[in-house]
Amino acid sequence: MTSKLSDAYKLEKQDHDKIISPEATIENFKNNTAKAGLNILKETRRIDNGRLDIPVYFSVCGHDAHVLTGTKKQMGKGVSPILAEASAVMELAERFSLYRFKTAPENIKKETQENASSPLPFSLIAASVLDDRSEETMAVSREFFSKLPFQWVKAYNVTRDKEMSIPLDWFFMINEFNGSSAGNCLEEAVLQGGCEIVERHVCAIICKEKKSVPYIDPQSVTNPSTRELIAKFESAGIKLYINDFSLNTGIPTVGVLAYDPATFPETSEIVWTAGTASSPDKALSRALTEVAQLAGDFNTPSNYVASGLPKFTNLHQADYIITPLDTNTGETIPLSALPDISSANIRDEIKALTRELSRLGFELMVLDTTDPQLKVPACYTIVPGTCFRERAENSSIVMFCAKHIYENNAPVAALSQLDKISGMLPGQYFISFYQGLCHLAMGVPDKALGYLKQALTENPTRQDIPSICSYAGVCLKEMEQYEEALTILKKGIDIDDEREDIFNLMGFCHFMLKQHPQSIDCFRRVLELKPGSAIDHASIASNYREMGEKEKAMDFYEMALAIDPGLEFARTNLEKLQGSI
Repeated sequence: MTSKLSDAYKLEKQDHDKIISPEATIENFKNNTAKAGLNILKETRRIDNGRLDIPVYFSVCGHDAHVLTGTKKQMGKGVSPILAEASAVMELAERFSLYRFKTAPENIKKETQENASSPLPFSLIAASVLDDRSEETMAVSREFFSKLPFQWVKAYNVTRDKEMSIPLDWFFMINEFNGSSAGNCLEEAVLQGGCEIVERHVCAIICKEKKSVPYIDPQSVTNPSTRELIAKFESAGIKLYINDFSLNTGIPTVGVLAYDPATFPETSEIVWTAGTASSPDKALSRALTEVAQLAGDFNTPSNYVASGLPKFTNLHQADYIITPLDTNTGETIPLSALPDISSANIRDEIKALTRELSRLGFELMVLDTTDPQLKVPACYTIVPGTCFRERAENSSIVMFCAKHIYENNAPVAALSQLDKISGMLPGQYFISFYQGLCHLAMGVPDKALGYLKQALTENPTRQDIPSICSYAGVCLKEMEQYEEALTILKKGIDIDDEREDIFNLMGFCHFMLKQHPQSIDCFRRVLELKPGSAIDHASIASNYREMGEKEKAMDFYEMALAIDPGLEFARTNLEKLQGSI
C-alpha cells in the first residue's frame, strides 16, 4: 500500500460494518478464484452443534491454499449464518494472500537496513520488541541489526502519510499473523488489522498486570442482535463476565469471560477473549461471537488454543475477573460509556484510530498484501511498540536477531554469527540457547546440552525456562540419559503445566525406563491439551502392550488410526496384537 486511503461507506442499517452484503462477499470471492483458476476454497461448513444457536463456520482449504499455507481450514464467526460463512471465507483469503505475498520474489528485497530504500527508523525497530536497553547495549544492537539481511518491502506509514521500507520477516517473527486481515475494500482490511493489534495490546496489559477493569451492564446493550446474542448464552446457562478493556486507548475493546457451570470442566472450558471495533456495540458483538467460536457450544471436547488472553483451567485463576462481579464489589458501567470512533465512512474510522494511536506514541503502518490473482483486498498491519502476550518478556533486538540468525542460516553459519554476538554481549541466555540449538541440529547433543544448561544459569525469563528445559530434555533423550531428562523436564513443567512437548518427552522417558503407568499419565496429559494427537494415543497403546493389557492396547491403536490412518507403526502393532489373540 503506497497511496492514501479512500472513502469507504458502509451499508446502512446492517449488523455488520461492511461496504457490501456478506452474500456479495462470498460471491465475489468465488468468482475471483474461478477466473484466476485457483483452488483455494473446497467448501464452507457450519460446525457448531446448535446448542447456543450462534453460527460458527469452517472454510475448508482447497489444494492451492493447503499447499501454500500448510493449514486445512480457517474459522469464521458472526451473528448470522451468512455473516459467519463470509467471515470464514475472508479468513482464508487473508491467510492465502499473506503467504502468496511472502513467497513472491518480486515483492521482496533481501538486503541489510544499510542498503534498504527509505528504511523504517531504528527507533521503531527497537519499539517493535519494547527494547529500552542502555545506550551502550543499543549501539551493539543497532550494529548487528543493520548488518543482517532481512526481507524489505514497501509499506505505507499512515501516521506519517509516507511510504517506507519495513523488514517483513522481522515483524512476522515478532507478531506472526497478528494484524493480518482482508476485506471487501482495503479500508475494511486496514481497520480490522489495526483493531486486532489494539485488542492484543490491551489484553496483554490486563492479563500481565491483572488490572481491575469495569464491568459492562448487559442491560445497557441496545442493539437487538447483540441483545439476542447475550440472551442465547443466558438461556443455555452460560455465565458471562463482560468488561471494558479499552484502558486509555480511546478505542473500544470489550473482554468477555464465559463458562458453563453445568459442564465445566468435564466437557467444556473457561473461555476468555476480547473484541475491538470502531463502536462499543460491534466490539461486544465481536467478543461474544469469538466466545462461541472457541467454546464448542460448551458441551463438546473441543480444546481451543489461547492467543490474546491466557486460558484459565480453573475458576481460581480467573478470580480477579469473576469475584468483583459475583460479590458486587466491582465498578459497573453502561456500554455507552466506552469510547466510540465509529463513522459511516471507514476512512474516517481509520483516521480516528490513527489519531488515538498517535496520542499514545504509536505509528500505524500498512503493507498491502492483496494477491493480484485473487483480488481480495488484504493487508498486514503493524504498530511498533504495542504489547503482545505471546511475545517473550524482557525481549530485545539482540534476542530476536539471534532467533533470526538461527532460523535463517545453516547451523554452522548461524553458530559462527552467534559466537560473535556472544563475544560482544556475554552472559545472554538467549544466545546460549540458540548456540545449543545449533549444536543439536548438528547432531552433537552433549555439546548442545552444555549450552542449554548454561542458559539456565544466565537469568532467563521465567516464561522461557520451560523451552530451555524442553530442548535440554531432547538432548538427554538422544543421549539415553532418561532419569536426568525427567529431572530437568519436571523443572519446565513446574512452571508451565500446559506444555504438551514436555509431557510427550516425559512420557517417552518413562516408557524407556519401563515406568509404564507414569508414561501413560504423561501421554494422557498431552491428550487433555491436544485431543487429536494420534501419536500420543498410539504411545498409550504401546504402554498397555508392554504391560500385557492387549485389549486396552488395541483400543488405543484403533483410536490413533482413526485420527491418522497413515500411522504405520500403530497399524503394524495392532495387527500383531490381533493375530496373537
